[in-house]
Amino acid sequence: MTRSGSLAYYLTAWICGCFFMSLSVWTRDLFGAAANNAISTRSIFGLIFFYFYALVFGAVAAFAGGFLLRRVMAGLKCKTPNHWAVVGAILAPAVVALLGLWGRHAGIGEQGAMRVIRIITYGPKLVVEAGWWLAIPAGAATAYLLCRVQRAFGTQQWPQTS
Repeated sequence: MTRSGSLAYYLTAWICGCFFMSLSVWTRDLFGAAANNAISTRSIFGLIFFYFYALVFGAVAAFAGGFLLRRVMAGLKCKTPNHWAVVGAILAPAVVALLGLWGRHAGIGEQGAMRVIRIITYGPKLVVEAGWWLAIPAGAATAYLLCRVQRAFGTQQWPQTS
């Protein structure tokens, strides 16, 4: 574990951020397209399946969002979870929209660099196509948890070793 809790912070950004984002998109698709709004075992399996792909294709966006959030909040010197949630609700749609639009405009050639860009931006591109506003509650919930992680590791005093 690092002294500033970076490992825990970025793992939380990745795991919880991708979960909240996939939950937002899944909930919209579940209730937006279903004739009967019943939640079945098959739909829960769909969420788990969708979450797995969100972990793969949303990792870069989650790490970038976590990094930007940490830098912005350090610059603003905000330490309350509510402030982090508000900034996360603003920052998450911006990161998703930026990466999603970049992925949408990426070339369709099979060169190595374009393939990597399409893989990096595939998750945010899906969120933009589903609705960029879905990143608002996901960003707020993730930022709230990231504040808790930052505060848990930021207040510890480590012993000096000689």
